[in-house]
Amino acid sequence: DKGINYYKVLGIDEYGTNDEVKKAYRKLSLTYHPDKTTGKTQEEKDEMAEIFMEVKNAYKTLSDEPTRRQYDFERDRDAVSADTHGKKVQEKVSFNAREAMKKILERAKENQKAPSEVVRIPVQIRLEKLVYGGHKAIKRSRQVKDRFYGDFTESIRTFRVDIPVGAEQPWTAE
Repeated sequence: DKGINYYKVLGIDEYGTNDEVKKAYRKLSLTYHPDKTTGKTQEEKDEMAEIFMEVKNAYKTLSDEPTRRQYDFERDRDAVSADTHGKKVQEKVSFNAREAMKKILERAKENQKAPSEVVRIPVQIRLEKLVYGGHKAIKRSRQVKDRFYGDFTESIRTFRVDIPVGAEQPWTAE
């Protein structure tokens, strides 16, 4: 369809090479392929399937040289014709890969975890464990961010601390 800008759909320059077309297609198909939509709502699946169809059509058109030349020729002819008659080129609203990738990167930055930190906890253990070695189970509560609602819930987790044989002062185990 000459009304859709397939270069925008793939997020590439109009003078991009076939390798760039292939690379953009592979990157987008990994994100929007119908097999990658498990766990999503039906509405999201339908939207991603529609986007994937646009990406696939763009790839089919732009990866084949004769088809690409014909597509570019018709787009240029329509642009010149519209410009000559003082009209705007009618371009259909379609998927924009650059905008989508920006949104994905922004979302990834928002969901990025803060760097972890070492927590030192004083623990009482028997003297025999320091001499002969062993392990100690420690229960700790922590705040966990809920993926769906965004609020925090308290989670109790059990950690196993292995104490090496003949641990020396300052009696620490990491």
